[in-house]
Amino acid sequence: MGKIPKNIFLIIFFTSYLFASTSQKELSLSFKEKEWIKNNPNVDIAISMRFPPFSYIENGNSKGLVIDILQRIENLSGLTFKINALPWSEALNSFKNKDVKIICNISYTKKRESFTLFSKPYYEIPNFIFGLKDNESYKGADSLKGKTLAVTKGIFYINDIKKQGINVLEFDTALEKIKAVIEGKADYFVSSYTKGEKAIKDNSFTNLKVIDEFTKIKKEDLRFGVNVDNPILNSIIEKALDKISTQELNSIADKWIIFDKDNADYKYVKFTEEEIKYIKSNPNIKYSEINWMPLSIIENNEMQGIIGDFLKIISVRSGLKFQFVPSRSWKDVLDKFNEGEIDLIPSVTSSSEKESLGLVSKMYSKFPMVIITGSKYSYVNSLNDLKNKVIAVPKHYTSYNFIKKNYPAIQILETSNIQEALILVEKGRADAFIGHIATSVFYISQLHLSDLKISGSTLFDFEHRYLVQKNNPILLSIINKSIDSITQKEKKDIYSNWIQTTVKEKTLDYKILIIILLITLFIVIGFIYRQIVLKKYNNELKKSYHNVQSIINSTLEAIIITENRICIDANESALKLFNLSKDEMIGLDYLEFVSDEYKQKIKETFSSDSSEPFELNVVSSEKKIIPALGRGTNLKLNDRLIRISSIIDLSEVKNKEKLLIEQSKMAALGEMIGHIAHQWRQPLSVITTISSSWSIYNEIGKLNNTKVLKDSKQIIANANYLSQTIDDFRSFIKDADSSKEFDIKELMENLNRLISHSLHSSQVKFIFTNNLKKVVKGNQNQVLQALINIVNNAVDALTENKKDEERLLFIKVTQDKDTICVSIKDNANGIPANIMNKIYEPYFTTKHESNGTGLGLYMSYSIIKKMGGEIKVSNVEYEYENKKYTGAKFLISLKSVD
Repeated sequence: MGKIPKNIFLIIFFTSYLFASTSQKELSLSFKEKEWIKNNPNVDIAISMRFPPFSYIENGNSKGLVIDILQRIENLSGLTFKINALPWSEALNSFKNKDVKIICNISYTKKRESFTLFSKPYYEIPNFIFGLKDNESYKGADSLKGKTLAVTKGIFYINDIKKQGINVLEFDTALEKIKAVIEGKADYFVSSYTKGEKAIKDNSFTNLKVIDEFTKIKKEDLRFGVNVDNPILNSIIEKALDKISTQELNSIADKWIIFDKDNADYKYVKFTEEEIKYIKSNPNIKYSEINWMPLSIIENNEMQGIIGDFLKIISVRSGLKFQFVPSRSWKDVLDKFNEGEIDLIPSVTSSSEKESLGLVSKMYSKFPMVIITGSKYSYVNSLNDLKNKVIAVPKHYTSYNFIKKNYPAIQILETSNIQEALILVEKGRADAFIGHIATSVFYISQLHLSDLKISGSTLFDFEHRYLVQKNNPILLSIINKSIDSITQKEKKDIYSNWIQTTVKEKTLDYKILIIILLITLFIVIGFIYRQIVLKKYNNELKKSYHNVQSIINSTLEAIIITENRICIDANESALKLFNLSKDEMIGLDYLEFVSDEYKQKIKETFSSDSSEPFELNVVSSEKKIIPALGRGTNLKLNDRLIRISSIIDLSEVKNKEKLLIEQSKMAALGEMIGHIAHQWRQPLSVITTISSSWSIYNEIGKLNNTKVLKDSKQIIANANYLSQTIDDFRSFIKDADSSKEFDIKELMENLNRLISHSLHSSQVKFIFTNNLKKVVKGNQNQVLQALINIVNNAVDALTENKKDEERLLFIKVTQDKDTICVSIKDNANGIPANIMNKIYEPYFTTKHESNGTGLGLYMSYSIIKKMGGEIKVSNVEYEYENKKYTGAKFLISLKSVD
């Protein structure tokens, strides 16, 4: 029995010796190093007792990343470490005083070189700034100047912080640093992420958060420090560290750094220098998306929903800032990406089509694609069961492309959105809808489509990924690293926030439902027939409603349906006119579509139940002013007062009208100049003749004062006449609004002066009759223009139709009660019956295009009508000087002010 312990001792001794010899052989230790290990079987080493996850005490035992590394060094070298767990400041003093030979988790500084031999770093820790959740004063590291930071006592970066103008308070523990922030002694505290988060969780603080990485100080490089007078021990430690591979160190680090992989609130993401530089130099990453509830909810040019929450996490993890760019449709999103207007699309599926557009990220979320049907389908096993059936899906959506590519036998009914597709299924115009389970459930509930259900699923899953521009692989790398950092807990929180609430609203306790239905069945059995009839009428009403919707959407004018002036529906023309989606329009006050100067008018028409059309200016979403013609009608439906307003865009009409006016003005000026040229011809001829006669009389010596005085009077008279025609022309081109009333006698005198010479040169006999001196409401110059246009047309007709006959033109002014009538009559045989109703149309002319614009009579008609007058035309037969004639007669009626 006594030999057994001895044999065991020999075996243990031999095994230990063999293991130590083998390990030392692996390290290639020198004779001096082996002797040192032999003479120093136990090596005192100091660790920080409150530095999780690197070193800390739990249930009286030392734990942490550095403890695992020390055990590996023991196995490799044959050393045995005696651990002294102390607060960091005491551990550092113990090392300085040489009470221990080694200190763990020390960072290199120049100052420490005097008492420390440093190993290579076995881990680098970025430092983070922590603060109160309601602290909004932090605007980057530069905003820390003048603030107070709580730091670990004796930590290596204290002097670096002070050099930046930041105040420092030193504490032994993380809990003391946290309390300093909560009590207001410090603004923030500095720690590694894992140590800071663990301290916050362990002490149940809910009002603290990580603010930012503190990049303005050096990362905490964790090393072993050996007494400066012990180079042999330092060499042994270095050789042992060299034997531990990078892969093994990473494996040890992964064990400790992410202490709760699935339930951690946050994981630090380590970026390369190139990636950090990219993040700093690209403050805004542009993206676009459309409403795809509850995945993406676009409100106030921001994206909420599941995709929005994932993007926020990416932003927090990476430091990237994302800027939303609005789009009208999914095709518009893709077009913006293709044109380089946006940097990424936040949700696409992985496909060859998408990969050809850009770089596709890792998957961050996955949902099944389901089959939605009406009650006529109890269960659909797969998409193969829908062969030759009609499937409603939005064009360009993932489900659309998937079906088109993989199931060509299925008939696709293209829609513009999910809502439209689901409604088509409920109405029976489509057999099924294929789509995302989250969006399907959401819209079925929102639209109250009680007849629809999930009848099956497909083999396809929506794998949500980011699509990045091809020339931006760095951005893709940053996003992929950020996706890897998202924990399962974070994903669960996002889903519960957006999906579970939605599903809960639709979840029924079917046992309770059956009991209620059985009880209700006995109570309401007498009303079954009534319910059947009501349902029939209800279906007819639904059908009628959808028919009305189709009719409304087919109209060219914009139609807005309001209740209490709030928009509750709008047709496609309205959406196009105001450049808004239906979701954006619904809920807006009608006044928001109208320019300020017409808002009072709109209020009056809404309150007075007016249905008369009127002109107004409307405002698009881009604040563009659009001239329009509006009209509204009130309807009472189910005790609800509804107003249906229609709006016609007059932009094109107004532009053409403006062009016509300008063209007419130029034509009128041309006509006026022609008349003036006729008027000037005779006076200028008289002046020229007198001037020539003076020259001749002077040569023959017969020019005397009597003749000069006589001829001078004639020259002055003709010069005055010329001056008068200039005044007439100047008056004609004055601002159109300069006159509100005018004397009819003055108007006719001006007309007589302007046209008499032109008529004479055209061999037209002019018979003018006017004995009235009345004031007429309107603009004299415009009426003059209208009359000249009519006279010119008469002269052209006379010249063409009466080549060798007498040409007559009559202008007569009369009064009928409070109306002044001006008749213009010719003897040009009248206007052909087939064109009588076309003469007021713009650009209509019977002349060659080189001789007429077709605007004269159109402008005359417009001018008279705008002034509240009337203009009529007819062919008349009459007698003049015992001779009968036929011609056209224009009758202009204007209101008298007298």
